[in-house]
Amino acid sequence: MMRPEDYIRQVEDFAAVSDAVPGTEFLSFYERHRAKIGELLIELKKDNRSTDEFTLRAGMMPPVSAVIDGRIMDFCRLPYRTTDGVIASCPGILYNWKGCPPHSHPVSDTEALLNRAVAFLIVQLEGDQGHERQEQVHPFIDRTSGALREAGYSVIETYACGPCRVCPNGCGDGPECRQPTRRLFALESCGFWVNQLCREAAKSPVLGHPLREVRWIKDWGLPTQDTQSVRFVTGILLDKLPTPDIIGVDYGG
Repeated sequence: MMRPEDYIRQVEDFAAVSDAVPGTEFLSFYERHRAKIGELLIELKKDNRSTDEFTLRAGMMPPVSAVIDGRIMDFCRLPYRTTDGVIASCPGILYNWKGCPPHSHPVSDTEALLNRAVAFLIVQLEGDQGHERQEQVHPFIDRTSGALREAGYSVIETYACGPCRVCPNGCGDGPECRQPTRRLFALESCGFWVNQLCREAAKSPVLGHPLREVRWIKDWGLPTQDTQSVRFVTGILLDKLPTPDIIGVDYGG
């Protein structure tokens, strides 16, 4: 069996969906909408006490610059270190939660979405609150997705970090997802290489300092892994707009 660090070195050599330079469509979307989306994120965080202690960063990237591979889904099955010690794999795998493999979309389906989209908004929340705070990050990215829709943006898919927390007690007690229209698949459960998403989105910042790589992936399961300091990475895939411009932004409730 490969060690976590061997998986990580291997994945760094995986190719993106496309190696083309950012096209005019993405660059135009980024220039026209980064300020509006940045303001929307600031307002949402201001109204969300559960994420007060986190540092918020966001950036955009061309969707086809993402590295996505079915082998990355295997990361969910690797043992890693938590504040309570090493666990056998991601809890979503252990308890058969429906936002994790084998329930997540096949890579081919996700690649089709990436080829259709105009921009990939990557949102990162960093703090020293430990991995348990994941359940408070999921509602934030869900509200962000809803606010973008209300503001006139076309959202194709919303991705969370780690197992879906829409149902607070998980969903391992049944064969199907109880809320399929609200389910949040983790980026890694769909085969995304999260470190590479952070690197690409850092080139086109939307809010805060450029995104940073995720340290817990770099030191997954190793004694150097810091289980309290976390960088939760989420993503929203945006489609081409039905109208040339969006006038005004409604942040929702």
